Amino acid sequence: MLNFLRKLRRNNMNSKYLKYALGEIVLVVIGILIALSINNANESRKARNYELKMLLEIENALGQDIPVFENFDSILSVWNTSIIYLTNEINKPKGHVSSVDSIQFHLTKINEIGVFSIYNNGPYEALKSSGMDKISNDELRNEIARLYSRDLPSIDIWINEIMREHIFNKYSVMDELFDIKIEADGIVLKKEIIIEDFKFLSNPTFHELVGNMYSVVNSTKRRMKNCAEKMIALRLKIDQELQN
Repeated sequence: MLNFLRKLRRNNMNSKYLKYALGEIVLVVIGILIALSINNANESRKARNYELKMLLEIENALGQDIPVFENFDSILSVWNTSIIYLTNEINKPKGHVSSVDSIQFHLTKINEIGVFSIYNNGPYEALKSSGMDKISNDELRNEIARLYSRDLPSIDIWINEIMREHIFNKYSVMDELFDIKIEADGIVLKKEIIIEDFKFLSNPTFHELVGNMYSVVNSTKRRMKNCAEKMIALRLKIDQELQN
């Protein structure tokens, strides 16, 4: 009987130890799960903070670049106005052209104006090197990638390969058609086109120059305006994401 009681007591003690051990294991597991949950929450918070930081940098870059593109639209509009004016002068009957000063003004405008492509893609390159998947919004991520990997580089190609060649050709033709007087105005050189007569208005070379300028200027204007609109739309979407 005594042996039986001792055995029963030992079994009861083993059962208590087992329950205690199981309780300890459960507490450890719960602690691990809580720690993992906190760690995951911290990682998610860090990832979101980094995402917001990169979006803010891209938004700031767009805020600086959009006015540059819009300013080029104004410059190209001035250039186009002078092209239209000279086209009208070409089509006037002999002896009905406007004043020398007006023609000289518009010739100077088309000879002076140029265009270049400049924008800040540093924040995008930083994002790309760290991983585009850092942007959680799929639609926003795709639009950022399209703008900086396709739309803006296409402007670079157009300006550098098409527009720049036309500008060099423009200078060559203007030097061929006109004598140009160069004067120093402080640290700036001013070019003045000398007009001796209006024969250039009937010169096919000048007609071709004006026609090519109209085509290239308006194509550039459309491209830069379209890109500026995409930049504005993307900046608005980024701002909405930052507000969430």
